[in-house]
Amino acid sequence: MDPSKTPTATRSLPGVAYTDPVLYEQELKDVFERAWILVGHVSELSEPGQYVTANVGREPVVVVRGHDGELRAMSNVCRHRASLILEGTGQTRSVMRCPYHAWTYELDGRLAAAPSGQGFACLDRDQVALPQFRVGIAGGLVFCCTDPDQMSLEDMLGPVAPYLDWLNIGGLTVHRNDGAARWTEDFEENWKILADNYLEDYHVPVAHPALVRIVEVKGTIGDNNDWCEWSRAPYRTRPSRDPREREYQSLIRRMPGMPEEFEGWMGHVCIWPTTFMEIYPHHVDTWQLEPTGLFSTRATTMTLVHPDEDAQARRARALMRELNVDIMGEDVDITTRVQRGVQAPSYHSGILNDEQEFSVIRFQRRLRELLPRITELEATATGASSVASS
Repeated sequence: MDPSKTPTATRSLPGVAYTDPVLYEQELKDVFERAWILVGHVSELSEPGQYVTANVGREPVVVVRGHDGELRAMSNVCRHRASLILEGTGQTRSVMRCPYHAWTYELDGRLAAAPSGQGFACLDRDQVALPQFRVGIAGGLVFCCTDPDQMSLEDMLGPVAPYLDWLNIGGLTVHRNDGAARWTEDFEENWKILADNYLEDYHVPVAHPALVRIVEVKGTIGDNNDWCEWSRAPYRTRPSRDPREREYQSLIRRMPGMPEEFEGWMGHVCIWPTTFMEIYPHHVDTWQLEPTGLFSTRATTMTLVHPDEDAQARRARALMRELNVDIMGEDVDITTRVQRGVQAPSYHSGILNDEQEFSVIRFQRRLRELLPRITELEATATGASSVASS
């Protein structure tokens, strides 16, 4: 069949959309620099001077609790010679100090001091204040947006925000592993391939046998708007024949503060464009994808636990971490194959399943609306395909 004869809405993006450098630059500007990006959790920002850092597209940002109790997001780039001011998460004393030349900034972004200031003939403190961005909180999660014209966080999240409140995500705290609040992993694939893979369950019965033995994927329920979605699926009650999986099943128990209705369920949240959450009864993992190149993507994981996590919950979390390492390995094998496949001259695009790949359809439709370059690439690819098939 000629791919150009199939409705665009039910076809995947053309293969070249995962390899085109012009489109990649558009994505940074018109997707990531206009989106609400997850940067942290309120438990990390409860006291004056506490901060978290992140990247929103190409903009390094810092979110800090001010001495006045206000939460502010601002550029993490020194106005002098462009060094990053802070790294990771932590707490400052009274100011933010650049490690390069010791320029210091108040917690509201104003310049506090510049050593040897008499040598700067035209120094205007008001002009070198750190640019401010929008910050929002939903269900205890802290987001930053650098686009002043983007819709509000509440409007974008739609049904997700009340779902996070219902689950008491704000009552959790960030788990630190060997002192680190985050851990990162780098992948050699275009970011959209990883996002596409996360957004659908169609591949789960084929690629993830352990997950199928634990979770009843066909029992999934949920809600969504054009930008975000939540879903949850019931755990299977039949004990697995795998000893590790069977032990995990025996330990599943909802945390204090989670609603009774979540007993026996596992949840997922997808927030435009690349914030994903795995919600277990015993802990929560957030997964933030960040494009670092046309063929490279960084995933940053943050784990949220109950402040009084007990030994049973810790063991359940450890077992799920082991299972997820295996599942991630399976996904890496898949996405690596896809990255190679989309570069094949014979590949145009694929037909999407209206039921089991619905989230991918909606995600890619949004990309088409925001990125005119995709339409150009589709027209070119369709023309090439038509010529080849004639």
